[in-house]
Amino acid sequence: MIYLRKGRCYIFDEPWCKLHERWFVKKNHNVVQLSQRKSYKTGRLGEENQIPTLQMTITSRLNILNSIIAPVLLIFWLGAIASFLIFLSFEDVNNGKVDSIFKTPIYGSLILFAVIIGTSIHYIKMSKSIQIDSKGIKVSNLFNKEFISWSEIKMIELIGKSQIANSPLDATILKLKNGRKIDLIASRYENMPTIRKTLQQVIECIDAKKPIELNPILETSKVDPIGFVNLSGMTKYSGNHILSFNGLVIYGLNAFTIFMVINSPNHFGLLFLVWIVIFGFTYGFLGSQLHYFHLDNNYLVVKNHVWPWVNDKYRVDNIKQVSIETPYKRSTSLMVITKDFKSNLYQGGSLRNSTWKDLLNNFQNLNVDIGNEAID
Repeated sequence: MIYLRKGRCYIFDEPWCKLHERWFVKKNHNVVQLSQRKSYKTGRLGEENQIPTLQMTITSRLNILNSIIAPVLLIFWLGAIASFLIFLSFEDVNNGKVDSIFKTPIYGSLILFAVIIGTSIHYIKMSKSIQIDSKGIKVSNLFNKEFISWSEIKMIELIGKSQIANSPLDATILKLKNGRKIDLIASRYENMPTIRKTLQQVIECIDAKKPIELNPILETSKVDPIGFVNLSGMTKYSGNHILSFNGLVIYGLNAFTIFMVINSPNHFGLLFLVWIVIFGFTYGFLGSQLHYFHLDNNYLVVKNHVWPWVNDKYRVDNIKQVSIETPYKRSTSLMVITKDFKSNLYQGGSLRNSTWKDLLNNFQNLNVDIGNEAID
């Protein structure tokens, strides 16, 4: 009997055996399932042999921050506001300020609860579980499960855009022959590069009219590791972040709050806590929208005006595509996608339109595919 396990071959002398085997290989936290469900026979030389065919399955992993933590925090925040409105409404009734609960802000809480339900359903539908094998792709969420064979798919757009809340999101789009579209939002999955590489294998097999064979794919680091890059000879694409909207809010609001803290000693503790909250929001949320860029013939370097630790570096010859887009109610951004389908979005709130155009033109001169969804 021939027994295959974890890449090794063991030979036993039994004349006839039946084997049920299932393999699981785990490499760099990328779960790859190799399975064989059918029994098969094998024997001595000259006897009938039936060798199993291995089937590989790629399984998606949800991005914990974007798919779980962020929606939970948003729902918690909306729930807190709704609960506060309910509290104020009953306080007004109990204190005799109004004679009916329907004359209070309780309607606002009802609207917020409806928003919470809608938001929850939206995120559940968006956070699909994906399984890909040689037969097709299984897409499922809490409400629905479906298996789509490769013969049902008209086209696979590996790098596309999905419009969510008037914001273009990096996505892989499956266009079915029946006219349906299935959007796989890149930011929802920890191993989206692996999913895209696997789908690329499928496309190559279909184009070559060969049986679909999926090979294991190892994950690499998010940003291509590069040593020291001298910025002095590179072109800088930036603006005056202090006079940008984000900069004015960060510096202006924090300066005003500090002034109030200093000049209100009787309320120092409360105002200091208010300033901590304001600083955390402005430095965190608005600071994330203040990236700028250095570019030459060899490298792209991404920095941040207020986050000194940001220092992402890319080799130009490893960049597959860059695009300029405007996420919903956020600053104009640069999406960088490498040839192994790593992607990152950098918001550049200090750059003017003319600077964005110059940056795109220089990428085009370097033979990098460009996209423009934000600048006229």
